[in-house]
This record gives sequence, structure tokens and C-alpha cells, in this order.
Amino acid sequence: MIEIRGLGKDFQRAGESAVHALRTVDLKVERGEFFVLLGPSGSGKTTLLRCVAGLAAPDRGEIVLDGVTVYSRAKRTLVPPERRGLGMVFQSYAIWPHMTIFENVALPLAQKRPRLTRAEIRTRVSQALSLVGLEGMERRPTPLLSGGQQQRVALARSLATEPVVLLMDEPLSNLDARLREDVRKEIRSLAARLDITILYVTHDQMEAMELADRIAVMHEGNILQQGSPEELYCRPADPKVAQFFGSTNWLDGRLRDGDTVDTAMGRLSVNGTAAAGEAVVIAVRPEDIELTPDAQGEAAQENRFRGKVVSNVFLGDHRVYTVTVAERPLLVRTLASVTLDGHVGIRIPREKICIFRGGSRDPLPPAGRS
Repeated sequence: MIEIRGLGKDFQRAGESAVHALRTVDLKVERGEFFVLLGPSGSGKTTLLRCVAGLAAPDRGEIVLDGVTVYSRAKRTLVPPERRGLGMVFQSYAIWPHMTIFENVALPLAQKRPRLTRAEIRTRVSQALSLVGLEGMERRPTPLLSGGQQQRVALARSLATEPVVLLMDEPLSNLDARLREDVRKEIRSLAARLDITILYVTHDQMEAMELADRIAVMHEGNILQQGSPEELYCRPADPKVAQFFGSTNWLDGRLRDGDTVDTAMGRLSVNGTAAAGEAVVIAVRPEDIELTPDAQGEAAQENRFRGKVVSNVFLGDHRVYTVTVAERPLLVRTLASVTLDGHVGIRIPREKICIFRGGSRDPLPPAGRS
């Protein structure tokens, strides 16, 4: 449905060096797939979406939509946005405040070629509003709508044009946390019912994991990794991918042999492929660490250590502990029913450890717009 080959986009101001918003991006989105572009501010995800929409012209590469080439530097092809058969929902919704709900949704239909009759426009608007739960509200002025209702109007306006692909650029970022959760479920349900192809941009990893069939994690104009939410969370191919998906404990170490790493916390058994003596970085999720009452006699067993609880934070359905092992703090997440204090036993299962070669990791910038 969407094929992106070798796409590049640069921005340059007079007297300044070029900024590579997109370097060499290759991506394929299947028909009916909910595909999410995820990354921090400046990663290139919104630039990529705008290139697909035709709102930004790439500098190199190729974009194919439903078998039709809409951009190709080599073929000198650039199809304008209105001829790409796309729908788009923006972060700001772009709702006209002087128009009713009906007028907002009908606006792109009135400009459609070939022209639709008034009856056809009314039918399409009615169907689109029904899909998003706004039927019977056609005459309501948009300034009287809540944020969630405005988002639904923007979504209905895109769906009314019957697009081959729906593009969504951080559409929930202006909603409060509870409303975002509700609207996420509605969007996912709607996508499944309509079997529509969606390319969705967000910086929120929880939003991406809840919505996506597949995710592409972007950083500095490149795609670091793409795959299912489970694959990216459990088997990250890059430290930046692991870091972007929630809390992670990081340990610097050096490989002692094929499956043992020396760290400041102690010796860890791992499933690694690096060479002996090579510097590595280890990542362990807080929920993958097992916490038990004090177990002095078990420290000699594989990946078992003795630690001390420094803090215990209750967060409703779970607790987050800070535990020091050899003065190295670790975050540990347990069920809320688990309450421990003082000295404790720590076990890190070998199969839960992610190991990265190179011995360094660059922190990601704060999440935000790209």
C-alpha cells in the first residue's frame, strides 16, 4: 500500500550547514495495517508523514501509494496532495470555528473532482459522523465542542473522502490523559472495522504500543528498527530503541568469555555473541528482575545477588523499588501486593538480558514534536 524507497529530505538556511531531516528511509506499509512512526523530537517522523502527504517535497528517493508512484526524483514525478487519495488528521485538528460540524466535514467533499451532488455529500457526511459517534449533531457550532469531539470531527472529515490511506500526525497530543486513552480505543476499533491503512505519528510509546500492528522507531532521520510492539520492547536491536520503550536498567561491562560479563554489580551470565574482552552495554527491564526476601546463601547461584531496598513507591497496581547492589542502584517493578524492606534477594534471568556491543549509548533527547 505504501512503499518508501531511499527517501531523503534536507533543510538548509543561507550560511548554515544542511540538516538531514530524512537520510535514506526505506519503509513498506501493508494494506489494512496500522503503522506507527515513533520517535523523539527532531527524529524526522513528521517530515516523513508530510512527504507521503505531498505537503513537503523530498530531495531524493521514491514514494508509491497503492501501486502508483506519487514521487520519484529519478522519474521527475511529483503528484500534488489533492490527487493522492489521502486523508489527514493534524495535531491542531484544523477545524473551522465559524462553521458547523456538517460544514466542516463537507468542505473537502465540495472541492472533490469529479463534483458530488448535494445528496451524495449529505450521505457521506452522515456516514462519516456515524462512524465517529457524532450522528445527529450536524448543525452544532464547532466552538461548542469539547477537545475530544473536535478530534472526532477532524477524523470524520478525513473519512468522508474515502481515502486509500489515512495519515495522522499526533492527533491526541492536545487531549488530557484520560480522554487520550478513550479516543485511542475508538481509533483502533474504527481502523479494524473499516480495514483502512493508517500511518500514524506519535512520540508516546504507550500510545504506539496500544495502536500499532507495527512500529518504526526513528532517530535523526533514520529508522533504527521496525517490528511489532512486542518485538521492539523485548528484543531491541539498538540501545536507543530499548531506552525509548519505558524504564531500563543500564550496566556497562566487559565480556569475560562467550556468555559471562563483568559489571560493577558483579558477574552476569548472558546469551551474548560479542568477543571476549569486548566492551558491552547491558539493558534489563525493571519488571524482569525478580525480588525475594533476603537470601544470603543464594548469591553464588547464576545471576543472583544480595541487595538493599532504598525506596518503595506504591503506584496502584504495582510498586517500583530502588534497590542497591554493590552500591549500584537498580529499578525493580513488582506487583502491588509484594512488600519488602531491608536486605533482599535479586535475580536477573539470563534470557531477559539484552546485550549491546560497543560499550556506549547516547541518550535520546526529550520526547516532543519532530
